[in-house]
Amino acid sequence: MAYLHKRISKGIEYWSLRESKRINGKPTPIVIENFGNSKAFAEKLMNAHNENKILKSYSHGEVHSLMKISERLGIERILDSVLKPQKKDSLSRSRSLLLIALQSICSPGSKRSLNSWIKTTTLPYDYELPLKSLTSDHFWKQMNDITENELARAEDAIMNKILSIYDFGLEKIGLDYTNYYTYINSNNEKCNIAKRGRNKQKRHDLRQYSLAIITTKEMGLPLCSFVYEGNKNDQTAFSEYMQILKRRIPNYDPQQITLIFDGGGNNKDNLKNIETHYICSFSLNSCKHLYDIDLSKYEEVKLSDKTVKAYRLASEVWGVKRECILMYSKSLYIGQEKELNGNINAAIVLLKEYNKQLSNPKSRISKNPDSLKNKIKTILSKKYLDTIIETRITENDDSTLCIEYLINAKNKDDIAHKNFGKKLLISDREDWSTAEIIRTYREQDVLEKIFRSTKEDDRFSIQPQYHYTDQKIRVHIFCCLLGLTLATILHKEAIRQGYGGSRNNMLDTLSNIRRCWIKDRDSSKASYVLEAMDDEQESLWRIVQNINKVDSTL
Repeated sequence: MAYLHKRISKGIEYWSLRESKRINGKPTPIVIENFGNSKAFAEKLMNAHNENKILKSYSHGEVHSLMKISERLGIERILDSVLKPQKKDSLSRSRSLLLIALQSICSPGSKRSLNSWIKTTTLPYDYELPLKSLTSDHFWKQMNDITENELARAEDAIMNKILSIYDFGLEKIGLDYTNYYTYINSNNEKCNIAKRGRNKQKRHDLRQYSLAIITTKEMGLPLCSFVYEGNKNDQTAFSEYMQILKRRIPNYDPQQITLIFDGGGNNKDNLKNIETHYICSFSLNSCKHLYDIDLSKYEEVKLSDKTVKAYRLASEVWGVKRECILMYSKSLYIGQEKELNGNINAAIVLLKEYNKQLSNPKSRISKNPDSLKNKIKTILSKKYLDTIIETRITENDDSTLCIEYLINAKNKDDIAHKNFGKKLLISDREDWSTAEIIRTYREQDVLEKIFRSTKEDDRFSIQPQYHYTDQKIRVHIFCCLLGLTLATILHKEAIRQGYGGSRNNMLDTLSNIRRCWIKDRDSSKASYVLEAMDDEQESLWRIVQNINKVDSTL
């Protein structure tokens, strides 16, 4: 007799129809048909009993949740009040920009792919979207004629609305900057911000633009952004960041703000002109005497999640006394040691190859001793190599020259012990404990993770961008950061109601909540039901339903 069999693998239930038969005298289960997981099995049963039904499911949970956050914040009303009014294909400009923002979170891609993605969701049915009209041309035209000033006003209005509802403290704010390579043609003169420069993804051959974001310490909520030329270095742009901070942070009070930033923008004038309190990383090469502090003097500093080795002192930095905190990291030490060993091995390979050329009578390389010294200097030009690898030029029995070399292990160990694994933070926060300064600086990781995610194509992606004018690039970035803002607020709501997962995990879970469309083949009427959810999906769905039911002032 046939029977249903349930098998659990990695927490997922799988169903099959089996029958027991005797083989060689032993009862053996024979699989008649595999039905797949519970969801597939349920669909098969429904189809079997409803052959006259048409079923189609769409992604619902993610877009529905983000639209609820957008409605709570009044995003479309804000955009309508700031941007020049424009309606195209019966859709307002604000609704079109919001759809672009949702795509940047859920399924990053070009405007050409936006229509295809919308079709896989319940957005067309819940918001009566004119699908046939939502071409790439529609979105491009809706992005037209929006100025930098309008985008700044829109960012400020959205942030003021958020801060009126949610308790995001502005006592500690982060600043970080990065650049994005493009495929904009070198002959394209319509784009002025895309320049060649030092690209952080090593694509120095391509034109790039730069982006700075100022965020809250908590959850990395974007407060404002700044897009600028890709060939402008961080030190040059730093003064502009400070002006934006001063002009656009709500209720700006420099004595109540601590700015956390990376040391890439440091120079004497920039540090001198910072009005707020600050914590930043700083190059130890500018304070080489701090290398001499032996590791035995470092103390254990307990943070909330771990213990770190650190040494604190007040020391002069570019003529001003600051709190200096040296931190030691074993993982950083290992990484730097690995890099040094790689440089040593590469230098030895080059020296061996050069010796082969010197011993070859047909070689046309210069055998002048001064020329050889210059060649050795070039080979050992990377940091520390000229101290670790000792060389001398000798003459072989056949009168050919040879470069003899040896690795001074003691020098190598001394360099590693003195210099490796150390990082320097500086701050004017004399009243803060060492633990609080380190902990606050480490919270900057939130912003660095945001930038990493904007360079991937999974979620929150800014890159690749398919725009070729300054104006379109700026609107594109605004939409991407708007999407990031909506996801951050949704995550804050979820945390407030007890959710403990990450933002990406929350979005992944919601994206798998689907709504099923059911109708008879001979009828125009349809009904909608949510597909069966697991425990995590049900928990998040309850949270989403409560978003607009209670005041969320936190």
